[in-house]
Amino acid sequence: MTRCSMFVVLGCCLTSPALAQPFATPPEPSEPPAALDREPPAAESEPESLSTVRVSVGPALRVSKEAAEGGLAAAVDLGSGPAGARISGTWVNVGSDRGLAEYRAELVIDFGSEKRLRPILGAGAGVARIDHAEQDGSVETATYGVGVLRGTLEYVLPVNGADARAGIDAIGSVPAIHQKGESDPGAWLSLVARVGVGF
Repeated sequence: MTRCSMFVVLGCCLTSPALAQPFATPPEPSEPPAALDREPPAAESEPESLSTVRVSVGPALRVSKEAAEGGLAAAVDLGSGPAGARISGTWVNVGSDRGLAEYRAELVIDFGSEKRLRPILGAGAGVARIDHAEQDGSVETATYGVGVLRGTLEYVLPVNGADARAGIDAIGSVPAIHQKGESDPGAWLSLVARVGVGF
């Protein structure tokens, strides 16, 4: 009886599923998730200064001790990096008894040359031709050499394929060289709002 029981127990163990089934094969290595194959999205790149010559134009407001009068301003900027140069001009009521034609040349430092919003500082010299009325009613023109200091806030517009910019200039002009016999007109401030494109 005991021997028969042992055979029965041994037969049950050999026919049990745990022993009858072979070892499970390890799963095949699966491909990495698609998310891991994707390249991370490129960060928004800062605008690049592709142009070395830029032309801008816009309205100007001249503020002096006599009055505030409007006119036109234009500028040509040279350079694509943090340092450059500018040639500009402002015309306000030319030919009248308080007319101004001013031509400037500046050295420029761009403190945000790799950003969209750019604070810019410029300094240089210029020539100003100022009209004034004589006692007989005629209009005479005097020429002055001026020192120039400019502060600008400029924004690079998001236009594909073009270096387009909008800016606001505050330009201070101080007479330094007077024409003989002419009075000192005093310093003045020119405010300019402009739009420009690069080439």
